[in-house]
Amino acid sequence: MNDLIDIDWEQLHQVSEDDPEFELELLTMLAEDVKIHIDDLRQAVASRDAKAIANEAHYIKGASANVGIIRITAAAKQIEALARQQQLEDTAAIVEQMAIDLGSLETYIATRN
Repeated sequence: MNDLIDIDWEQLHQVSEDDPEFELELLTMLAEDVKIHIDDLRQAVASRDAKAIANEAHYIKGASANVGIIRITAAAKQIEALARQQQLEDTAAIVEQMAIDLGSLETYIATRN
């Protein structure tokens, strides 16, 4: 299961000060937050709003990097770069992969509760 979410455990342990309960709380808060921002990102992609896409992706990148969620961070980084270059063609597919990765994180969280 851990391989599906690709967590930088060292980063997460550092942020949580090696507190497993706090790690789960951080991951839960991140999942809830990112879910909202993915919805906003989908809307921005649908309206082809490059600035909103870049802003949403930047937010997701920072939040997920903070707790070490590698795949979501990488996807957000890619989306942000594409939006800044006004190359929006591939962003929808990357957003959907990000949503799948979020689902994997939510499954991981559910198995720990």
